[in-house]
Amino acid sequence: MTPRILAFVLLSALAACAPAPGTERLSAGATVDIASAGTQLSARRATQGMIRPLIHSPALQAAAQAQADDLHRSGRLGHIGADGSTLTDRLQRAGYSACTSAENVANGTPDIRSTVALWMDSPDHRANILNPQVTQFGFAGTGETWVLVLARPC
Repeated sequence: MTPRILAFVLLSALAACAPAPGTERLSAGATVDIASAGTQLSARRATQGMIRPLIHSPALQAAAQAQADDLHRSGRLGHIGADGSTLTDRLQRAGYSACTSAENVANGTPDIRSTVALWMDSPDHRANILNPQVTQFGFAGTGETWVLVLARPC
């Protein structure tokens, strides 16, 4: 192999390892214990026969963190960002193409376990967590403001 071809092959291999935009590794533990969140969610889903665990997505984490930070900063609770953004907008900003998506928000709970329990007591939030169509998640907390983003990529 000539040096030029070898360089091309090596650069191509390295480029394949680069994360897609919006999927860069984040410090997932900066706001929540992702393993604990995944365990809590997957345990709830397992009670309904869904034994395949949800997979953590850095892009969904970024979307969840953006909304948690925005809600905490503005003192609001809802699914619309201070800039008018929707979940779809935040997913697009994170570089995530979702075929299905859902978002749960909460405020005033001190930890992951109590937040998931609160959502499981709400029919709409429970339906999001138990939706068999979602395969990935991002879970963020800022103060006592929590955001869960669930989705399945296209």
